[in-house]
Amino acid sequence: MQFSLRTLFLGVFLFAFVQLSGQRKIIGLDLLDNDDEVEVPFEIEQGFIIVKIWLNGIIPLRMIFDTGAENTIIFDREITQILGIEFEREIPIMGSDLDSVLIANIARNVKTKMEGCQTVNRDVIVLQENTLLLREKLGTEINGIVGGSYFSNLVVKINYRKRVITFTHPSKFKKPSLDKYYKYPINIVGNKPYIKGDVTISSEVVHKLNLLLDTGAALPFLIHTNTDSTLNLPERIMVGNVGFGLSGAIFGYRGKSKKFQLGELFFNELVTSFQDLLFQNLQKRPNLIRNGIIGNTLLSRFMVVIDYTNQELYLRPTRKYNQDFSFDKSGITLFAVGPDLNQYYVVATIEGSPADLAGVLPGDLIIKVGRKKTRKMSLNRITEKFSKKEGKLIKLTLLRDDEEIKTSFRLKEWFNDQ
Repeated sequence: MQFSLRTLFLGVFLFAFVQLSGQRKIIGLDLLDNDDEVEVPFEIEQGFIIVKIWLNGIIPLRMIFDTGAENTIIFDREITQILGIEFEREIPIMGSDLDSVLIANIARNVKTKMEGCQTVNRDVIVLQENTLLLREKLGTEINGIVGGSYFSNLVVKINYRKRVITFTHPSKFKKPSLDKYYKYPINIVGNKPYIKGDVTISSEVVHKLNLLLDTGAALPFLIHTNTDSTLNLPERIMVGNVGFGLSGAIFGYRGKSKKFQLGELFFNELVTSFQDLLFQNLQKRPNLIRNGIIGNTLLSRFMVVIDYTNQELYLRPTRKYNQDFSFDKSGITLFAVGPDLNQYYVVATIEGSPADLAGVLPGDLIIKVGRKKTRKMSLNRITEKFSKKEGKLIKLTLLRDDEEIKTSFRLKEWFNDQ
C-alpha cells in the first residue's frame, strides 16, 4: 500500500564526509562574489523547491533545493559523462531510512552556476545508477539535489510567495524585526539545521524533539517513533509507505499529531508521517540522531530565514499559517509517463481507500478526471484534485486492457482505527 507522491522526500546521508577541495574563497560566500546578496528564482513542483544549475556553463539541471542534505548529488551520470567530468573514489551513500545504500562517485571541482549566482567550483556526488524514477513520480524533470554545503556560511531567505531565495553575506545581514518574525536558536550539524520543538501526539504528554528543517521533504511533519521510547503512534493511522528516498519506498504510517508547537507558533491536528530509523546506523553516527523532520510543506507557510553563521532561524507566518494541510484522500499513487509526461498510470492503491473500493486497479491509465482529459493536465494538478475536501466527488475514466471504464468515489479522510 502506498501514499500520495506528495510525501516523497530526499534527505540523504554520507558514510564519509566529503571535503570540498581547491577553493580559495569561503564556500557559500563565493556565490556572491562582491555583492552583498543575490536572488535565486525557483519553482514549486509537488511540494519541492526546484532551482536551476548549469554544469560547465553548458547543461542546465533542475535541482531540488534541500536544506536537509549536506552534499550536492547528481542523479544522471550520463550528463556528467557527456561533459567529460572525471570521477574519483567510489563511496556508498545512504537513503533517508538510514538503511539502504547506493553507490556513487565523487567529482571534484565541477564548474557550476546556480541561476542568479556567480559561477563556482564544487565537489559533487554522482550516482552510478539512477533508480529513483523521479521524473515519473513528480511529473517533471529532476536531475539532483543541492545540499547545504553548496550555500553554507550564508544567510538564506526563502520567500515562497514570490518564489525567490535570497543569499545574503552574514556581515551585511540586517536582522528582521521581532514584531513580524519569530526568532529561534538552531543547531547546524553537517551543514543541516536542527530545531527543538514540542509535540503532543495523542495523549497529554508533551515530547521535546530535535527536528531537521528539511526543504527536501515534501510533507508537513515526520516523527521517527523509535528514537524515543515515549513516542507512540496515534490511535488512528494509515499503514504503508510514507514516501520515497534514494533507494525506494520508505515504510511507515500516517496519522495526526494532536499539537505541534514552536514557541508561540502552533499547529493542531497536524497531518504527520511516522517512520522508524535503523538504530545500528544511528549509533555509528550520533550526529545524525534526530527525532523527526519539519518538511517543506509546513515551512511554506512562512517566510523562512536561516542564518547559518549565527545559528538562528527567523519565521514570519502567513495569515492562515496553521490552517489544515491538504493531503491525498483518494488512495491513488500515480506515475507520469510518455515523452511529455502527460499519461498517468496507477502504480498502486491503498487497500480500503476510496479508489480501491471504487475498483481502481494498478496498471489503469487515467484518461479523464471529470470531463477533462488528463493529457491536458499536469500530475501536480491531478494530485491537487485528489487532495480536496472530504466528500468531494471524483469521476474517473480509466483505460484498462484497451477498454474504457468509468468509476467514481468521494474523497475521504480514511485514517483507520489501529
